[in-house]
Amino acid sequence: VDGVASAMTENGLGPARHVDESGIVLNSQWETASYGTWSADLAARTGSGTGTADSGHPAVTLVERGMPFDGAWSADAGLGDLNAPNINLARFQSRFFLPTGPMQGVATEWRGPSSLQIVAGAGEPGIYEGIKVPAFDTLGGSIGTLGAQYSPAPQWSVGGQLAEARNVDLFANALIADPARTSSSTGLVSTAWQGHSARAQLNVIEGTTSGAGNSVGTWLDASSTQGRLSQNYGAFRIDPNLSWGNQFITNDVQGGYYHLDYQSRRWFADVGIDQAWPVSGFGANTTFLTGDARFQLARDIGFGGVANARRSDGALAWSVEAYLDDRNAWGIGRSQVDFAKDEMAVESTFTLSQAWDTKAGTRLSTSLTYERFTSTTLSTLPQSSTAATVSVTGGGDLTARLGIDANVRWGIALGGAVAPAIVANVALSWQVAQNWAVLASFYENRTGSWTGVTVASPLAPPLVTANPALSQRGAFLTVRYQRAAGQHFAPLGGAPGSGSGRLTGTIYLDANDNGRFDAGEGIVANITVVLDGRYSARTDNQGRFDFPVVAAGHHVLTVVSDNLPLPWVFADYGRVEIEVRTRDHTDVSIAAKRPNPGGPQTVSR
Repeated sequence: VDGVASAMTENGLGPARHVDESGIVLNSQWETASYGTWSADLAARTGSGTGTADSGHPAVTLVERGMPFDGAWSADAGLGDLNAPNINLARFQSRFFLPTGPMQGVATEWRGPSSLQIVAGAGEPGIYEGIKVPAFDTLGGSIGTLGAQYSPAPQWSVGGQLAEARNVDLFANALIADPARTSSSTGLVSTAWQGHSARAQLNVIEGTTSGAGNSVGTWLDASSTQGRLSQNYGAFRIDPNLSWGNQFITNDVQGGYYHLDYQSRRWFADVGIDQAWPVSGFGANTTFLTGDARFQLARDIGFGGVANARRSDGALAWSVEAYLDDRNAWGIGRSQVDFAKDEMAVESTFTLSQAWDTKAGTRLSTSLTYERFTSTTLSTLPQSSTAATVSVTGGGDLTARLGIDANVRWGIALGGAVAPAIVANVALSWQVAQNWAVLASFYENRTGSWTGVTVASPLAPPLVTANPALSQRGAFLTVRYQRAAGQHFAPLGGAPGSGSGRLTGTIYLDANDNGRFDAGEGIVANITVVLDGRYSARTDNQGRFDFPVVAAGHHVLTVVSDNLPLPWVFADYGRVEIEVRTRDHTDVSIAAKRPNPGGPQTVSR
């Protein structure tokens, strides 16, 4: 049980804004011998201050997972604020996915013999709001879904699903005062073949949307592995105006792709080509080429590079990156150079980062970046800016019960239309007693004033525009009571009395795509992590999740990407396999990265 208080202020753009948010967050879990695992989550908050319309509606969710039945059946069920369900064939897609939007309603999933799966759900769509204490606001209208899949043969899976929406805002955008309301009806049929080293899946979707008529989409994805080579390829054609529930999906696009990967003990390399153009004829014809290679020269030295090129209706843009990783006397370092160019801008960056070897219980990493950016306005007036960024991330255990983590990033304006900035946050964790803890965090962001050139019209001279300084500040205090009890308490995923350990981790945005949580990289708060498909935890404002008692052995973590900011994605559908050892603490960092079809697929450690 968390009691939360927070205060945030913002000054600089328009009138000063102040928001207070406080409330209570309850997360409970009860594992039974015969009725599966039950969890109840509640979040209720109050708010006040400039720009705060109301305190929102309490977010309440009751979920049951893995209730067993005779005949090899099991069932999940949920009530309250949750996500609409999808069958696995719709959920695990390599190129296009059907979103499982949040709703206030009911959902269920049944699993039986022959890999039979039945899902159903209905409710009113909504959105989550809040920072530390989430609230759920409904958007009006209704959505519903019903689907099933099974395996008629060992290597085959077939399935279908229907999604209906009535009187909804297709964009689920609460910022629009009077959004256009519409209805849609969409059906999906999917079949997949899985061999020893190859897989193929064909999807056909058809739907109607109010005022837009009937639309059809088809996409085929395939993959194969031969020794150290793996291939991914496919083709797609999706008509305009296709939606799934109350959300538009990728549409008005056709084309294909091919990617080839090679991996050995010392080499990793991949190349890829993507070609896409609009079905309607309105839009760009785009070709995207990518290449990535890395060579481990020695145990402590590796180097590599990435090259990308995009041609869109005759306009060419390209970028290159080169880096060197080395284990040195002080830890692990990286030197990296980036260069990107299109018809309007040129950007070059040089970065030095270091993860320092420190004594047990402490951590420290630093990063230094020099960046130069040049752009050309509509009047061909060049604007150049040069900046340097210094980042420091560290933390440790001050005592057996008190820990600290901090991150500071300084942006130094060296010249041109760029402002100096500082971003800092610090978090303290104090275990007051066996069941009581106090968590405190503070952040401050400051951006200095700067002057830029704005072109209002090609016929008028450029305007020199003064941009005011901006400051943001926030403080959060959480008092936590946590207790586990029961005569036959068992670790998550294990039998009573079996060996167990602790499993924690961080969800972060891997900006430099190196598979490491470096200084200056962002974290992802309020995202769900599911252990073995049964137990869930949500990341805090430091991007951390915690399973205090987990059965020793092999486990699978799955990160639910619904609250992940665009355009970031998880590799392997957010799936990470880990080993937990008895009386040990296992910590894992799970990275989200920007979409790069030809990039590395392993992004966690």
